[in-house]
Amino acid sequence: MISIKYKNLYDAFIKHYKDTHVNPWHEISEDELQAIYDDLTGKMEVDDDYTFNYLMNYIIKRLSGLEDAHTEYDDWKFIPLLFRVFDNEVYISWPLELKGEKVLTINSIPIQNILDELEDIITYGTEGKKIHRYEKSLFNAKKLYGLPSLRGSSNLNIRTLGKDGLISNHTYEKDIKYPCPPFYGYWEDNATYKIKGEALIYKHFSVQKQFEEKIQQAFLELEKEDLSNVSKIIIDLRGNTGGNSKLNKPLIDFVNKNQDKTLIVLTDYRIFSGGRYALVDLIKAGAITIGGKIGTPLNCYGNSNWIRIDNYAFSASESYLSPGLDRSIFAPSKEDFQKNITKRDLVLNIFEPDIYIEETLEDFLRENDPVMDEAINYQPSNRLK
Repeated sequence: MISIKYKNLYDAFIKHYKDTHVNPWHEISEDELQAIYDDLTGKMEVDDDYTFNYLMNYIIKRLSGLEDAHTEYDDWKFIPLLFRVFDNEVYISWPLELKGEKVLTINSIPIQNILDELEDIITYGTEGKKIHRYEKSLFNAKKLYGLPSLRGSSNLNIRTLGKDGLISNHTYEKDIKYPCPPFYGYWEDNATYKIKGEALIYKHFSVQKQFEEKIQQAFLELEKEDLSNVSKIIIDLRGNTGGNSKLNKPLIDFVNKNQDKTLIVLTDYRIFSGGRYALVDLIKAGAITIGGKIGTPLNCYGNSNWIRIDNYAFSASESYLSPGLDRSIFAPSKEDFQKNITKRDLVLNIFEPDIYIEETLEDFLRENDPVMDEAINYQPSNRLK
């Protein structure tokens, strides 16, 4: 059963989704959606924010398939931990004094069971995005307390195995409001650069609106730099989850003015949305890509249209788009989508880096950066085909 409050919120989201989404029934029909909703609400009580979180994400996953990771329900309650996932094993990454502890259970439930339950409600178009969704979900108590195995719990007891072989328990109470952990702490270095030997390294971690002035200022300063001894430009794009893709323009203008230098872009599983636009533009400018696969197909539904209802936030994708290396796609309305998008356009286009390097657990524990090392040592004659 579902309470009136949450039924009204769900109905408001579905109306927004149907009105806004450029192709709302690309994955399931409206009748199939109703059947899924009836089945789920017939099996569980939806009567608090945690169970509503589960319902919304369960529904959105089935609406979205692999093509739409921009339709979202956004609701957060933090626990003060951050996590990394390697080969379906979970490790604490923050706070630093706990870094490297391996998560064994949450409330005596094996962590693999928790990941399996999260798999049922996280939306992703690539394996990298799945890992990123896992890592974000594991510090969101709104998601955790909604999972079938953790519903009704009054706290979260996270049992870990330390590098010293000792077992520890970390308990977080449901009723305590914990501060947000520094999940985007690396953004502090966004739009900064350094010259290391013959390499200029520029960090393009985010194109969120708050960085507009900082990005512009960085390139004003770069214009004044003597780059005569620089033979290589390394753009560190890792972690760029998007924002306003127009803020990529100063970067693209800069590299296009420096075509005499080897251009390298570093990639990883977190690159998403507007970040992929920077990636494609840099490839068009001649870049060699080094790192992992990114967190989105190049073609997908996007341009999140957010609404807020009684402090609950929902988005629906209002466009279908792809920066495309051969053909750019942009369908900003239902009419454009029906008229211009072909079956060929809908085949998922998954990015593959020129030189594939994934960070390993050992790299994480030792704070190695094999992707940057490869870029620093890269010579054009070494390019892998």
